[in-house]
Amino acid sequence: MKQALEQALQDAVDDLLKDVIDARSIQVKLSRPKMKEHGDYACNVAMPLASVLKLNPRHVAEKILAMAAWPDAVDETSIAGPGFINIRLQKACEAEVLKKILSEGKAYGQLPVNSDSLKVCLEFVSANPTGPMHVGHGRGAVVGDALGRLLSARGFKVHREYYINDAGTQIGVLANSVWLRMCELQGQTITLPESAYPGDYIIDIARDLLLIHDFESLQSWDEAKRLAWLNEQSVAANMRMIGDDLAAMNIQFDSYFSEKELHESGKVQELIQRLKDNGTVYLGTLPPPKGKEIKDYKPVEQWLFRTTDFGDDVDRPLAKKDGTATYFAADIAYHENKFQRGFDRMIDIWGADHGGYVTRVRAAMKALTQREDQPDVLLIQMVNLTRDGKPVKMSKRAGTFVTLREVVDEVGSDAVRFNFMTRRVESQFDFDLEEAKEKSSENPVYYVQYAHARVAAILRKSKAEGVPILSPNAVDLSLLIADEEQQLIANMLSYGDVLAVAADRLEAYRVATYVMKLAADFHSFYHKHRVVTEDENLTQARLLLVRSVKQVIFNALFLLGVSAPEEM
Repeated sequence: MKQALEQALQDAVDDLLKDVIDARSIQVKLSRPKMKEHGDYACNVAMPLASVLKLNPRHVAEKILAMAAWPDAVDETSIAGPGFINIRLQKACEAEVLKKILSEGKAYGQLPVNSDSLKVCLEFVSANPTGPMHVGHGRGAVVGDALGRLLSARGFKVHREYYINDAGTQIGVLANSVWLRMCELQGQTITLPESAYPGDYIIDIARDLLLIHDFESLQSWDEAKRLAWLNEQSVAANMRMIGDDLAAMNIQFDSYFSEKELHESGKVQELIQRLKDNGTVYLGTLPPPKGKEIKDYKPVEQWLFRTTDFGDDVDRPLAKKDGTATYFAADIAYHENKFQRGFDRMIDIWGADHGGYVTRVRAAMKALTQREDQPDVLLIQMVNLTRDGKPVKMSKRAGTFVTLREVVDEVGSDAVRFNFMTRRVESQFDFDLEEAKEKSSENPVYYVQYAHARVAAILRKSKAEGVPILSPNAVDLSLLIADEEQQLIANMLSYGDVLAVAADRLEAYRVATYVMKLAADFHSFYHKHRVVTEDENLTQARLLLVRSVKQVIFNALFLLGVSAPEEM
């Protein structure tokens, strides 16, 4: 119906513009008015059209209404304010969507993936493999997984990738921490350096490694060989732990990409040499950082990438003078690899502390691939974990923070996932453990899941009472005229549009916002109207209505990675 109304208005607008020389196209877009008395749909196209036609907007709106060939379902049109067009439909005319919902089932609101679908590389989590995941990692994991589900539902070919930061000094610190704990387990007295990882998980890794390799033999190895073995084993142990944590939240990846293997393949040094050869990298020094006195600054000659030629505010170090690559070099080599693998689009989900890193990576990608504004980057703000409003103390297992797995084990995956999706990613999030476990309307995940379970209970009860479920085509939908019924229908009708906007803006939280509103509308309907009534025809219409609500809630919860229980 919305498309038919937009087409009727668009035809009228195009007709008004046909004699205007060099007139730009003006696209008609309908929206749902916030106030019911303003009708079912509203449009402000008269305002931009008025500036082209050099007429009063209200007069333009009158012309549009006079020229539009409306569908039969339109009951009334009116003009409000300076020229807003309001459209009111005949009651129950949009209820046909209920048949579509039940016919399409899980596919309702989705677009198919086909040979023309864009290939997207979605990189998220990418937590350093030096320990368990914390709740901040968890928020990025939930956002990434939900976004992947959303983009897949809207017809993109999504490849989910975890970039393993298994190169660099932090891996050496991890290996040394494990070795010291192995020594301690053999009765030696150790002193942990301040940089060492303190958590009990390090002791667990050390204990496991002692079971698979003789300690005396390890002591006899030269330090480089022992460090390399400890690096490999410790990273593998932590990645297994991270994988288990992700699996507890039903999050999976299509591939894991190793930074260490990227270096060992020679691709990083090949990139640096290629950029040296074409003059994009030069040997030079950087100006002193802002706020630092020149007399206190000691310039260091290094290989600099001319990222200022591609939109950055300063050139960036790609390698030390001796050729040792920076982290930035490996990162852009990795992103170039994504491009070489044929991805049409790259989307990265990073912590908010990486905000200053976005411009330089995009500048490098522009230099290497000629693509603008790639990768798309979502910056995830931190999570403040509380219990009854008070900060939660650090975990003994992690040593410095509360682990994601501890939170999931306490409140459940559904509560973690849904709550993390109720805010924009750029907003800090206060997550209270006790509130997340509440079984009340104050807990958003419970409120939504209860709506699904409540419909399931209605259907079980109607079946027990011998009420048949008729085919949708045999149901009289014209009986669904109550305001609460109309609101539910309008809400479900907008589901596809919500997904389209959410996917276009990379804002998967909109799915959570939508389904909370749908659940609220359903609960309002339930408290005011009986589904199974003495009127058999009305009963069938309302059963069809609530079955559709159940299906759309299921679909939305699936995109959020949250279960839709039949009983609660």
